[in-house]
Amino acid sequence: MHIQSVLDQLRALRMATMAEALTAHIRDGNSRDLSHEEFVALLVEEEFNARQNRKLSRMISRAGFKPEQASMENVIMNPTRGFQKRDLAAFATDAWIVATQNIVLTGPTGCGKTYLAEAIGYRACILGYPAIKIRYPRLFEEVHAAKGTGAYLRYLNKLAKTKVLIIDDFLMQPIEIADANALLEIIEEKDQTGSLILTTQFPIDKWHQRLPDPTLADAICDRIVHGAIKLHLDGESMRKEQRNPRQSDRGKEKTTLS
Repeated sequence: MHIQSVLDQLRALRMATMAEALTAHIRDGNSRDLSHEEFVALLVEEEFNARQNRKLSRMISRAGFKPEQASMENVIMNPTRGFQKRDLAAFATDAWIVATQNIVLTGPTGCGKTYLAEAIGYRACILGYPAIKIRYPRLFEEVHAAKGTGAYLRYLNKLAKTKVLIIDDFLMQPIEIADANALLEIIEEKDQTGSLILTTQFPIDKWHQRLPDPTLADAICDRIVHGAIKLHLDGESMRKEQRNPRQSDRGKEKTTLS
C-alpha cells in the first residue's frame, strides 16, 4: 500500500498525530534501527500522549481555574504557613478522590487557600478526574438560573458527574433557606459521586452561624466535615508579600500561593 494511502486512512480515523509522526520518521530516517513492533509502538505512544494532552487541556479549560496555572510544585511551604510538605502528600495520588473524601481549607484572606485548592484540582485533572471551581456566590446564581429555565436537575447531574467540585469562599455571604436546601442537595450528590474542596475564611466551628436553619446546618456540616482532610493556612497575606518590592525573592514567585 502506498504511504499516502496509509496517511489518509490515519487522518480519516482521527489519528492525525500518528500520521504526522509517521511522516516525520520516514522523512528523517531516525527509526531505521527499530523493529516493526518497536516502530508501531512508538507511533501509538505519540498518538496516545497527544490525546491525553488534549484531554487534559479540555479539562483544565472547563475547570475555571485562573490563567496563571496553580501547581503543587509551586506551593510555598514553611512553618509559618501552617502546613508542611507531608501534609500535601495525600494529593499526589487519587486515593482521596476514589474514597470521595472532602478537603476543607480554612484561613484568613490572602493566605493562599484558592491557589492551593486549584493546585489540588489541577493535580486531579492530571490524574484523569474532571474538576470545576466555582465561587460560593456564583454557585447560587447558577442554581437560580437553572431553576428558572427548568434545567435544575440537569445542573445537579452536571455537578454530580464532576469528580472534584471546588467551592471557593464557602459561606462568604448569608443565604436563604431555599439556597441552603439546594446546597444540601449538591453536597448529598457529591457525597456519593466525588469530592468537594472548600476554601473559607470561617473556622468549622463557626459554620452553623452562617447558615439559616440549624437542622440544615447540621446536615450540611456533617456531610462536608465527616472524614474530610482539613488544613488551616496561616501567615501574612501572599498578595501583600507579592506587592512588597523589598521582598524580591518572593516577588519572583508570582505563580505561587495567591
